[in-house]
Amino acid sequence: MTALQRGLLIAALILLGLGEWIWNMHLVQSQVRQMVQAQAAKPHHRPSSLPAHTFTREQGYAFIAALKKAEAIADPLQRCLAYPDPPDSHWSRDAVVAYCHYRLQPRLTFAEAQSLIQQGKAAELDRRLAAALHAQQTDPNSRGLLDRIYQDAFQNGSFEVRPILDAWKREAPDSAFAFAASGTAYVSMAAEARGERYVQDTPDGQLQAMDKLLAQADSDLRRAIALNPKVTPSYAALIHAGGLGYGRDYVDTAIHDALAAVPDDYSTYSMALWTRQPNWGGSYEAMDQLAAQARARAPNNPLMKVLSTERPFQQVWRCDCSDADEMAAYPHAVDELTSSSNLLGIGRMASKYRDQTMALIYQSEALRFTPGDEDARVNRAFALVDYDESAWAAADLSQLLARSPGNARALDARANAYEMQGDYRRAEQDFRALLALNPGDMRTLSKLGDMFVNWEKNWDKGWAVADQLIREQPQNPYGLLLRAGIQEQQPRGGLNVTVDQLQTRFGKDPNMAKILVRMRAAVALRKHTGIDSKPAAP
Repeated sequence: MTALQRGLLIAALILLGLGEWIWNMHLVQSQVRQMVQAQAAKPHHRPSSLPAHTFTREQGYAFIAALKKAEAIADPLQRCLAYPDPPDSHWSRDAVVAYCHYRLQPRLTFAEAQSLIQQGKAAELDRRLAAALHAQQTDPNSRGLLDRIYQDAFQNGSFEVRPILDAWKREAPDSAFAFAASGTAYVSMAAEARGERYVQDTPDGQLQAMDKLLAQADSDLRRAIALNPKVTPSYAALIHAGGLGYGRDYVDTAIHDALAAVPDDYSTYSMALWTRQPNWGGSYEAMDQLAAQARARAPNNPLMKVLSTERPFQQVWRCDCSDADEMAAYPHAVDELTSSSNLLGIGRMASKYRDQTMALIYQSEALRFTPGDEDARVNRAFALVDYDESAWAAADLSQLLARSPGNARALDARANAYEMQGDYRRAEQDFRALLALNPGDMRTLSKLGDMFVNWEKNWDKGWAVADQLIREQPQNPYGLLLRAGIQEQQPRGGLNVTVDQLQTRFGKDPNMAKILVRMRAAVALRKHTGIDSKPAAP
């Protein structure tokens, strides 16, 4: 059975119920094909502002061929540069090169900063940050270096970082870098305190905590700008603070001051565009205006081209349209290079809606620029399995699990990859590991039983799982259906008893009606064999 067929069966499992899938696989495949054909024949009313584009399986296979060559490169930066762009896209090569460097250039970490501060070496920390700022200003391959350091090292909403940053300010009271780091952290802490709900749905206590933290952020960030107006992370944090709680006038002033001081900083423009989104009181027209202003700076900084996709992406992301229309619109929205966060978002949506070709392409592009994102790697593994690349998926997930052995989604995905390779021993090990993490996970137990019965044909192990499901999930018909599958396929006695139990417990469920009719027909057809007069279990 191919990965595509398996995907159809899973769709049938969701739409028709677990029993239909277990009881008659060939019939389910036929029904799913009819359903897909009927769905394709329906007219879709797509808004004219959302043009459609879908990737073909052929494009998916061609993408994989190019992807394999890039993935063979160990160095993350060189791998990023060698990656294929999405099919039919028009990503500017200079923007791709700049963004690869921006995302993957080596940079100072919080752990290194913390070590220097604790050793009383704040001056050395300032020297290294000053060198990063100089490189950002003068080296085309280091654009945004200081901004990236602050995003990774100091954009931390945890109160645990406060003692370190406060010690840095005490040791270096005239350091713009120290006050910029402290202010950046305060803004992130304010965002954590506020939460993700709309203001009207946020408790007053959270808003008061946010306001106090924003006041401390404002003080530190303005001190940093006064000490050195070229320390760009100060402006991005100030704009972020305005978007969280200080209103439009504050934001507009912060953007004006930022662009006056450093007119071609990608991070500043990116944060400014965030505040121009309609959900923050802006508009798509305001986003387009700011993106055009940024693009005018592209000759000096190709990163600015990345911002051109922000408005079309947001328009699709927030569209009042069907899931299919939304997914079909993304390739047009990101026809030019877009940010890694947008790529991650599209990849998640594609995985959610089981568009495995889109998931393959956009999860891969997300990993191109953010190779450490574990969710993207797990989601791509499912897409690789769908493209009959189970060995690649399993190897990729083994590397992930070596770093994060408790990642349950990765274990589940690797079990799936092993199962598709026919490596049932390793698949069983991963399913058992998942059950050890969560003994009550009936979904994993059901998948284990499915593998035993419908793939490995290990009737005794399948029977044991069916028994456990019947015992622990009496309200779910799957255990009985799994048992019926064994009795039908092995064959094994007692199918008549199982059908009676299903009728008694679940006969009123309309989803079971067709299943029970076919089961009773099967019982009738095999009466002459006498098999159902034998004991049900070995």
